[in-house]
Amino acid sequence: MPDLWDTNPEHVFGTPDEQPDPAPNGRQDHPKEAGLRDDRGRLRPSVYLLIALAFALVAILLGIAGLLFAPS
Repeated sequence: MPDLWDTNPEHVFGTPDEQPDPAPNGRQDHPKEAGLRDDRGRLRPSVYLLIALAFALVAILLGIAGLLFAPS
């Protein structure tokens, strides 16, 4: 498929020898990236910790807002 937005006339069509990327979205592209899931598909413990911290932050903010807007 030609790139119609490319203004260079030499890049209109790809060569027949051009091969696509074997793993465009695989883990091989970013070997140092830490995934959210382990090999069995379950979430890692650090993800659960982040979720718990987010809930605690929301609870604290709601508590502060409740105390600020509570009638005296």
